[in-house]
Amino acid sequence: MQDKELIALYKQRDERAITETQSGYGRYLRGVATRILALPEDVDEVENDTYLTLWNTIPPAEPDPFKPYAGTICRRLSINRFKAENSLKRGSGEMMLSLDEMEECIPDAGGGRLAEELMLREILDAFLQSLGKRERQLFLQRYWYVYSIKEIAVCFGLSEAAVKMRLHRTREKLKVFLEKEGVSV
Repeated sequence: MQDKELIALYKQRDERAITETQSGYGRYLRGVATRILALPEDVDEVENDTYLTLWNTIPPAEPDPFKPYAGTICRRLSINRFKAENSLKRGSGEMMLSLDEMEECIPDAGGGRLAEELMLREILDAFLQSLGKRERQLFLQRYWYVYSIKEIAVCFGLSEAAVKMRLHRTREKLKVFLEKEGVSV
């Protein structure tokens, strides 16, 4: 089913929108959640929460394209669940490592400051567009999809040290880019 048809189902409040989303994007959403969460039951719950959030946000939202919109919702819900479950204990998983690496670059835009979050999102989009294709792919694999350094190294045919160095250099570029945009780190 095409995205436009799927959006039309949501707008009509047709429950088939959920089943069509699940059949078309369920595997992708589960993949996003699985990279962040360890327990299959947490992944199931986040996937279902994603469908509920889509139902509640469309309309008024009319996402185009649909896949990144759904993926962003799923990722945000997964991170929130991860943080809630790990607030008392620091885990040693890839999610904690990834978040720790990015803490040095990106300020916390939490606290419901929507305008600041939107501005930061636009700046990050511009930063990603400024990167070369491979550099952008490495960055997204690590910080969006939460792949381990080892997985990225295998995927790109690099050594783990090379992946770490490239990611470090990209984070340094991000710091400079943010400072030029007036974002204090």
